[in-house]
Amino acid sequence: MVRNEDKFEQALQFRKRGFTLEEIAKICEVSKGTVSKWLKNNAISEGVTKQNKKRAGQENAKRLKLMSKTRERERETKYREAIRSAETEYKHYKSSPLFMAGLMLYYTQGDLKNEHQIRLSGTEGKAHKVFIKFATEFMGVPKANIHFWILLYKGQSEELCMKRWKAATSLPYSQFYKNQYINTKKTKDTLHNGVGNTIIGNTVLKHKLNRWIELALKELAK
Repeated sequence: MVRNEDKFEQALQFRKRGFTLEEIAKICEVSKGTVSKWLKNNAISEGVTKQNKKRAGQENAKRLKLMSKTRERERETKYREAIRSAETEYKHYKSSPLFMAGLMLYYTQGDLKNEHQIRLSGTEGKAHKVFIKFATEFMGVPKANIHFWILLYKGQSEELCMKRWKAATSLPYSQFYKNQYINTKKTKDTLHNGVGNTIIGNTVLKHKLNRWIELALKELAK
């Protein structure tokens, strides 16, 4: 039996209008647990609960969509700023042999399609070492943020190849990703250490690198 019929009726009316149990408790100056007991097994209250859940889900979806759009705009702003910065920096860097070497190395051996990752692939250790130096000096990438993995051929020693690539790149083993094997035997002596892959995961820097390459190619093609 509900002891306070006035407050019960008040709670029921507010519930019919879609108020939550917590909101009703504050209005009626009782605990949320009391309101829950009053309205337990009440068909109208159960219907409101379903409606509130549905509305909450819809509002949450709208909020997530809005957050996604906001983040997308923020990312696009960062990319535009990176490109503008690249255009200014290019004028100062283009006279450096290391800068131009890094750009041409990536243009010929790098992954130009992936928007979120910088990846240089090749069999020459010196090329990777030059690119790593380029990345640290001109892109400002801490050496600790550069990773490496090796594409190995059937029959190659992973331990020996890792040792040679470690010496070639000066990267510690802790920065090596899991290596990959392909199920075929090597066909050329130049692949005796596998194919090295220098990895930098940074979307903003990838936009900047791509813009540098565009500017360099445009200038060299004059």
